[in-house]
Amino acid sequence: MTGRDDVPHVPGPPRADGLVRERLVRRLDGVLSARLGLVVGPHGAGKTTLLAHWAARRPEPLVWYPVGPADTHPERLLAGLARQVAILLSGPEPRATAELVALAARAGRPLVVVLDDVHLIADTPAETELERLILLCPPNVHLLLAGRRAPSFNLARPEFSGAVLVDGDDLRFRVDEAHALFRDGWGRCPEPAQVLDLVRSTDGWAAGLHLFRLHTMNRSPVERHRAASTAGAHYAWDYLRHYVLSDLSAQESELLQLASMFDVVTPRRCDGLLGAQGAAAPVLHELCRRSLLSDDAVVGGLRMSEVLRRFFAEQLRDGTAHDRYAVLRGRAVSLLERDGDLGNALDLLAADGRWAEAHRLVERSGAAALVPGSCGWAERLPPGLVGTNSWFGLAEARRLFDDGRFGAAHTAACRALEQTEDPVGAALAVQLRDRSAAWGLLDGPSSPGAPAGEEPALRTAIRCDPAAVARALGPDPRDEDLLAAGIAWLLAGDRRAALPLLRRCAQRLDLDRLSALAAQLVLALFEAEDSGSATDASSGEMEAVHRHARCDGFSWLARLSEGLLAALSGDPAGAELADAVVRECERRGDGWGAALLHAATVLAGVRGGGFCEDGAAVLAGRFRALHADVLAAWAMSLAPRPAAVGDLPPAARALTGGTLPVPTGPEVRVTCFGGLAVRLGSGPVDLGAVRPRARTVLRLLALHSGRPVHRDWLAGILWEDLDGQRALHNLQVCISALRSVLHTPEDRDGRRAIVRQGNSYVLFPDPGSWFDLAEFDRFLHEAEAARRRGDPAQAEAALQGAVELYSGDVLPEEGPAEWLLETRDRYRLRAAQAAGALARTRSSLGRGEAAVAAAARSVEINPWSDDSWRLLIELLRDAGEVAEAERTRRRYRDMLDSLGIVPGPG
Repeated sequence: MTGRDDVPHVPGPPRADGLVRERLVRRLDGVLSARLGLVVGPHGAGKTTLLAHWAARRPEPLVWYPVGPADTHPERLLAGLARQVAILLSGPEPRATAELVALAARAGRPLVVVLDDVHLIADTPAETELERLILLCPPNVHLLLAGRRAPSFNLARPEFSGAVLVDGDDLRFRVDEAHALFRDGWGRCPEPAQVLDLVRSTDGWAAGLHLFRLHTMNRSPVERHRAASTAGAHYAWDYLRHYVLSDLSAQESELLQLASMFDVVTPRRCDGLLGAQGAAAPVLHELCRRSLLSDDAVVGGLRMSEVLRRFFAEQLRDGTAHDRYAVLRGRAVSLLERDGDLGNALDLLAADGRWAEAHRLVERSGAAALVPGSCGWAERLPPGLVGTNSWFGLAEARRLFDDGRFGAAHTAACRALEQTEDPVGAALAVQLRDRSAAWGLLDGPSSPGAPAGEEPALRTAIRCDPAAVARALGPDPRDEDLLAAGIAWLLAGDRRAALPLLRRCAQRLDLDRLSALAAQLVLALFEAEDSGSATDASSGEMEAVHRHARCDGFSWLARLSEGLLAALSGDPAGAELADAVVRECERRGDGWGAALLHAATVLAGVRGGGFCEDGAAVLAGRFRALHADVLAAWAMSLAPRPAAVGDLPPAARALTGGTLPVPTGPEVRVTCFGGLAVRLGSGPVDLGAVRPRARTVLRLLALHSGRPVHRDWLAGILWEDLDGQRALHNLQVCISALRSVLHTPEDRDGRRAIVRQGNSYVLFPDPGSWFDLAEFDRFLHEAEAARRRGDPAQAEAALQGAVELYSGDVLPEEGPAEWLLETRDRYRLRAAQAAGALARTRSSLGRGEAAVAAAARSVEINPWSDDSWRLLIELLRDAGEVAEAERTRRRYRDMLDSLGIVPGPG
């Protein structure tokens, strides 16, 4: 068989310039282990560019077929695909679907078929035939479809269960990606603050970014800044009219204009404006399929992108008679009030300057109109109304609080409290006053207007004693205390206690959105390290938090998540972008946002080796100004001295990767795979004389691969039934016993083997020491890097090194110890995946027998993995070992039977 480079007659993917977005390219790699992949997004979202970037990196034979209007006829579509597959595989041109499937099956190795613009055949017989073709294709054929709408296939079918999906939300450019696009792809980049404004105003829409570049190419810096910060992105509207919206029907256009008044679009609301029950649902469904609306399952409705919403809002205003426009807006306000969406209703009234109606709505709604995130409309309030109307003053206080401007919120709440005579309003004013005083830049409880009530638990944890707060909230805190308890345990250094609480909190998105989103953001920072997952997952979580926080009116959280995404992106300009958000926070008076983002940039610098000692002092000063003494102390612990990474706050450990310099010690080799073994110098260490509990301490230290481990964590695991002092005493006895056997002639007491660093211990911190877990991780990192640069030989060598290292479960002698199970399972899974990747790599290099051996090793490591079994069966068939493939298939079915699982077809 010949590759596509050897067959010049097969049309290849179009040339794609611009930024290669690694997170999306990696996502599409999943197509090679699935039957189907989908890239769905609106016109100009970058679908074709992404496909071309991905295809350019793939060594597999690949057919690129741009679907055209004539392909609505099944025979035309089939003939076009058949011709290209036949040329690529040097076979006879198939004349029917079955012949095409048979020809593809004879390829013997993965074959990728990319169809672009499949929306052109939506709801036609050709789409039905395409679905049939996908279902009939053998496992070695992988189809990747791109279009403006999802196909009408039944994606719930078991055959499509592993389908890869990249949708419009995924395709949006993040701030760091937009900066890199301008810098690397176009050679000219606006200032970081302008990039932030541009991404916000365009929702990261690829075409919008490109049109901004064309629009401002020869403009002055002032004009570029003005264009970037223009919320409507007017320079893109002609493009919208002629390319994105040109095929809209009059009914669809009218409905989108009406829907532009709603933050959340529902059929019921649209029916209320149309005056026809049931008329909106099918149209909205079609618009959603075409990616002009996106489904937000959390809020139970549809959302429109900001660019489209402003476009249709202007069309509605300019193309509607004044009287009818006023009637529609009034009706929309009534519908929103009926649904309890008072923030959206008040926003419409504020935009029209209908302040008397707005006042009446707030007055009759009371507290319901001032819930968190609902008062963004108050930014339009004239100063005179804020100063004289207590309800408007309360709305302003809520808006400022939601923006992280606690000092200004405190002032506004105190003023509203003086003005109001309504008991409900007075209670709200007191609540906002006390909360903003607790978090604001005030002098503490003795200051005028300071909170009269109890200080929030989370505030106490950050100010002085997180462990005491966490213990006081108890092991099973109330739902409203989950976030405070989780963060308090994190600040106290106990992730085992913290993460389950934060996960519970993050699941309450429909009950307490702000706390749930904050918990989700914290988990994105910390859970990635514990799970060993790629950074794509955590950045995706942060992006989801940013999107929801922005839509929900939590502007301080939106800025924080946006800045964290930039700071932790790994892009060279990430620190500059995050610093631009820090300066924005400072301008607004959001001291907490500025301090936390500054911390992220400092810690990212520690991780990247660019740490500045002055940065710790400046950061500590920020936190001290906020009365956050715990964070200030931890900031100072970042100073480059022989301090333990274990002494750092969890955020510091997560972001630095636990790699601060530590004192040198003896050369050592520590093995955890298959059981603990230690070689010190030239010979093995005899651990037979060490008591079992001390050996467990050694295993706990070894598990962390030379990184510091906090003594409280060690003592808590081994002696959880004892009080703190007795547990620490027992730990010290065990450490002394271990030091008595872990020594070399020049280190007679073993104190260089187990080093005390602050309140932590570290086993063999010498950089020259060797730990099999760390070496395994290094091999996988090298394999991934080699795969990205297209070096399969180097990837094979690294994967082979990792698989050979895995000689068995991590520390099997500890049995089902709770502290070990997650780590043990994670390495078993990663080892099986590495063996599978090794098999695929060898197969791509034409080493069939070695590929089968690697796939068999994958099954041996994790005999419960469907992917491992299926890969082994597929490789055996490819190698002509039909009988062995059938025996393996029967073993696979026996395994499924033992688990009580009914095997699927095939």
